[in-house]
Amino acid sequence: RKLNMPDGLLDDCQPYPMPTRMYADYGDALRGLGGPDRLMWKDHLALTIGRDKQGLTFHRHNAAWNVVVFGAKRWILYDAERISGENKTRLKRMTRDIHNPIQLTTPDWIRKLYPMDERMEEIRNYGHDCVQRAGDLLYVPRGWAHMVINIGDTVAVVSERGLDAMEP
Repeated sequence: RKLNMPDGLLDDCQPYPMPTRMYADYGDALRGLGGPDRLMWKDHLALTIGRDKQGLTFHRHNAAWNVVVFGAKRWILYDAERISGENKTRLKRMTRDIHNPIQLTTPDWIRKLYPMDERMEEIRNYGHDCVQRAGDLLYVPRGWAHMVINIGDTVAVVSERGLDAMEP
């Protein structure tokens, strides 16, 4: 099934951290609640709407959850903390083409890099490659490197534990 979205509808959509706008508009009142600024945005909800093959390349952040409402998503998740004590180039080697400074899109990474070198074996042994369908909830632990790609038009609700990249 497909959503009936006109061509170009999502072309100008960019990720926007909604709490940032709220903080700018009501910052004085929110600061008056007594919590430190860095704790102000511990959780937030977002609605994501995307077409087939849209997604995000490998990234990491705090713990998060994702519920697909319509469509499906393919996830590749990797416990990056497993190699955090090792040379950081190993994580880059797992998630990027280190010989090409231009980062590949998610579909290109899956087609070109996933089957190469140790990636597939490493991710299948220490991570997950799975499909999330409508009604499924997926939890991403703090610090796990992950990428996601829509399988067909997809709508999801997501929440992350905070907006700072890797707060304690």
